[in-house]
Amino acid sequence: MSSTVMGSWADAGDEFAAPDITVNPDGTKTVITYRTNAEGKKVKITQKIREVKVQEKVHPLIARRKNWKKFGKEINSPPGPDTSTTQLGEKVELKLNLSWKQIEKEEEENKQQKMSAQVMQTVRCRTCGGDHYTTKCPFKDTLGSNVAEADAAAAAATEAASTTASGKYVPRHLRMDANGNLPSKESRDDSTTLKISQLNTFVDEEMLRDELLSWFGPLQRVNIVRNRETGESRGFAYVSFATEELAQRALDALNGKGYHSLILHLEWSKKRKP
Repeated sequence: MSSTVMGSWADAGDEFAAPDITVNPDGTKTVITYRTNAEGKKVKITQKIREVKVQEKVHPLIARRKNWKKFGKEINSPPGPDTSTTQLGEKVELKLNLSWKQIEKEEEENKQQKMSAQVMQTVRCRTCGGDHYTTKCPFKDTLGSNVAEADAAAAAATEAASTTASGKYVPRHLRMDANGNLPSKESRDDSTTLKISQLNTFVDEEMLRDELLSWFGPLQRVNIVRNRETGESRGFAYVSFATEELAQRALDALNGKGYHSLILHLEWSKKRKP
């Protein structure tokens, strides 16, 4: 019992005659070949080819290689690719744009403009209600320059009042006086506040509260002074204790001690009366 094994598609050209090439009056060529498809059937393929001579500059070694004579089974074949085994397609040249940096810059600018437009759609001026920032409002002089300050004060008072009503702890600097006003910087009581200098930049409020000052009772306020632009610590903080005695104990115990590779310096934030 014999069986027939079909060869690969590259060997299919050997089963049929050489391609039939016809020269057309318009200078093109019609190439007719026969192939065996995936189903084992004989199919006819007709191709219309136009030869175009293009003069281009190449490397001398490439030009020399193109003049080599064919060898092996292709020694008697005409120059160029064999149409029975090679599918001729359109030549695509890759042309890199030399101004790609400029194109990327323009795309980034367009992206920033779109983002700015989206942000401006959500911005509303508190003075006139327009789609711009309050600080750039053209009507702030005519409508009153204290509108923003009044809104901020009202918001702070509302927050403090709601916090008090809910029974939560309200920091001292947010507690309103008898007249309903927030305490000013001058009227704030700093008699129990210490200034801690020479802190490492990675030390935060939680570290001061839990690691360094937890032995001296509850703290009322822990505030590390930071850079407004970068948010990095400037190396000192203000800490308010419950009583002056606790603050004095912390000052005596920690002044001159080491903390995260630096020597701490503690002092009263407000000069003490002799």
